[in-house]
Amino acid sequence: MKKPSHLAEKLLEEFDRLPLSVRFLLALILPVIAIIWMSVSRGIDLYQTVDNMKQLERNTNLAVEAGLLVGSVQSERGLSAIYLDGLNAIQVQQLEPARRETDKFLGSFQSTLTAPMNQQQPSGFALAFSDIGRSLAKLPEIRQRIDFRQVSADDMLLYYTRHIERINGLITRLSGQADNAQIARKLNAYFILIRLKELLGKERLIISRALATTKLTEEQLGTLHRLSGGQQTALISFQSQVNTADLALSLSLESAAKDFRDQLFSPTGRQLLMAGTSPERWFNWQSERMQKIGPVENELVKTILTDTHEKLAAAQYELWRYVIISPLILMAALTLTFLIFRHIKARFQLTEAVFEHTNDSIIVTDARARIVEVNNAFSRITGYTRAEALGKNPSILKSGRQDHNSYKTFWRELKQHGTWQGELWNRRKNGELYAELTTINEIRNRHGSTRYYVAVSFDTTDRAFEHQRQLEYRSYHDPLTGLPNQMLLRDRLEHALHLSKREDKQIILACLDLDHLKQINDQFGYAFGDEVLVLVSKRLRSLLRDGDSLARTGGDEFFLVIEALDAPDQAAQVLERVEQELSEPFVLHGHSVTLTASIGATVFPSDTGDADALIRHATQALHQSKHNGRSCLSWYDSQNGHNQNLLSLLIRRLERAITSNELRLYYQPKVNMVTGELLGLEALLRWQDPVRGLVPPGEFLPRIEQHPFSIMIGNWVIETAISRIEQWKSAGINVKVSVNVNALQLLDPGFTESLDACIRRHPGFDPGSLELEILESVAINDIQRAGEVLSECQNLGVSISLDDFGTGFSSLEYLKRLPADSLKIDQTFVRDMENDAGDRAIVRGIIGLATAFSFDVIAEGVETEEQGSTLISMGCINAQGFGIARPMPPEEFVSWMEAWEPPATWQVR
Repeated sequence: MKKPSHLAEKLLEEFDRLPLSVRFLLALILPVIAIIWMSVSRGIDLYQTVDNMKQLERNTNLAVEAGLLVGSVQSERGLSAIYLDGLNAIQVQQLEPARRETDKFLGSFQSTLTAPMNQQQPSGFALAFSDIGRSLAKLPEIRQRIDFRQVSADDMLLYYTRHIERINGLITRLSGQADNAQIARKLNAYFILIRLKELLGKERLIISRALATTKLTEEQLGTLHRLSGGQQTALISFQSQVNTADLALSLSLESAAKDFRDQLFSPTGRQLLMAGTSPERWFNWQSERMQKIGPVENELVKTILTDTHEKLAAAQYELWRYVIISPLILMAALTLTFLIFRHIKARFQLTEAVFEHTNDSIIVTDARARIVEVNNAFSRITGYTRAEALGKNPSILKSGRQDHNSYKTFWRELKQHGTWQGELWNRRKNGELYAELTTINEIRNRHGSTRYYVAVSFDTTDRAFEHQRQLEYRSYHDPLTGLPNQMLLRDRLEHALHLSKREDKQIILACLDLDHLKQINDQFGYAFGDEVLVLVSKRLRSLLRDGDSLARTGGDEFFLVIEALDAPDQAAQVLERVEQELSEPFVLHGHSVTLTASIGATVFPSDTGDADALIRHATQALHQSKHNGRSCLSWYDSQNGHNQNLLSLLIRRLERAITSNELRLYYQPKVNMVTGELLGLEALLRWQDPVRGLVPPGEFLPRIEQHPFSIMIGNWVIETAISRIEQWKSAGINVKVSVNVNALQLLDPGFTESLDACIRRHPGFDPGSLELEILESVAINDIQRAGEVLSECQNLGVSISLDDFGTGFSSLEYLKRLPADSLKIDQTFVRDMENDAGDRAIVRGIIGLATAFSFDVIAEGVETEEQGSTLISMGCINAQGFGIARPMPPEEFVSWMEAWEPPATWQVR
């Protein structure tokens, strides 16, 4: 048995498949029926209210007429009783006025009963009064029997009293017919007045008969007591039912008749009182007393009729207003609903038109990924008809080109973000693969639960194949020049090697690097430099034969594959033409630039190996050209290759040394030889090999000096030195540390940025505590660039020292253009100056230059007390060397500093 939720879901699905007009009609018909039913019910209620008010008004008029009739019948009843009991106490002629009054009110009552009722059916109330009217039609017969004394007083009283009680009983029911509480209270008050009149009438009747017979029985006396109490109760009840105080206060029964009755309650003088009073006299007294009720009754009847008429008019107004307005409102609502339906239908038709006529495939699935709707474009693209697709999972289009993980990622993103977009490869019904760009959106209901998934797809098969072709092209070609990249170069080189082995021909692989392209980029911009590279590629390509290959592997580096050579001389001629062609100026945007190239080359089969080995060997030969001063051609030889292999091995070992924390910094003090003041420390790199022990720096630093790995080593030294400075500072020791920077590191484009980042990683570090020592030869190779870098370092707060001064090509221009703070006299001059007048003259000259250019000067390599004295005598009081202290680990520095004192001979001026 299906669960209610599944059944409801199934019914909703079936409902969604119905035409829009049918769905709208089904959704609208129940509310319309409910509105019509409520409107009709309300109309019927209002009509019933009007009808009830009309019946109430008519019945109230009947009750008023009946009340007047009751008063006259009560009077006729009393006089008739006196006549029958009085034995000529009154004559029959005296009954005529009372009978005429009764006939008058009876006629009016009959006229009210027979008045037209506006097609209303007579109420039970009116029918009951009609029955009473028919019964009172026998009055002439009763009166005739009274006149001839053919009826007893008791039978006569029974006849009159029965009709009076029936009328009063009907009037009692009248208050229950009123829905309005105010009218109901007034009707009840009116009944109380009628009831009070009957109580007074019965009292009048009993005392009249007693006076006629001159005898008041105990039974009559008891009845009088009950009637008196009933009168008081009626007066109290009346006052509680009316809101008008004046109306209640105006009702007073105090009179001579009341006094006479009250005297009858006393046994003393009762007989004498009765003997002195005639029945006619008492009757008149009591009648006058009863007449006091008349004005109150008339006022009350007037207000009852006025209120009833007003309520009837209000009910009729409400009915007619509802009869007129309700259909108008219903018609307006139906008209608005029809307009809304037309708008929704128009929007739906527009949506349907877009859905069906769009060129994009659209698939709508339910929350369980079952297809519930597709458009025409889907069938056209996939080959599946709508009937074939409905109820199926979109996996019917699965091509297999996306793996399971791809679909998991797709569903995860769709669940997280409610949308997914990407390119999918699918399969048509006929098995053909096609690509489409698909956007899938999750549609949720107001509770946040997934209701539908809508997938819109655009057929991108042609674009996908073109994109794939472009990707393949980009994978094998340089995007700037269009030349083959390193991947395609390797493939072509492998093919050339295969042909060379088969045809016994030689192959030349040359690696070419443009010199000083960076300066062109700095001067004219990178866009200008890119255009230069394009022109270079065109010139190079024009020099090669059709079977040769030219590739750009990045930056300003090119590879040339020259095939099918009989002798290396042919390749040498081609490479010479390349050098000559590149030396010709390039004119671009009105600027003329001249380039040179460093070239490294290798020959197959003299250089055995696969394509990767040949590329590596040509690159090594290129590095040799750069090392030899650039703008030259170097050929790879096996011995040099062996050295390169050893260098690679050394670099790998040093890389492990960094990660294994095997590198150390030792520190050699620099002092003022006269005062003994510590000027700073020079950080010197050491390698604590776990097998060999402490490796001297001369065994590994010179070998990696020209390798980019030396930059990593240099950065490690700066970072470690700064950390050590901060540690000493936290211990209360402020000391300046200098580190050595080689040419490759100094002229690296990112050197100053790297130095600045290193300083920023140590908040609170004073850059003035760091000094960079630059070899003189480093700066000479590119003095302009070196000067710019050193100025940038000084702007960071770092000081500069020129190391090993005097060993290069020193000149005044050189000192003028380099922004250094101090000069270091090379130890080779200091070591031999005692015995060599030339070295002593060089030292004295360097000291003079430093003084002239306001540089601080420090001598390195001081090993003896005599050397220190000589330097002091020359004016150089700052020095470092084994004679002062050997390089030491940082743990020994504090104890040395506390024990250090300069020799006495140095302290004497």
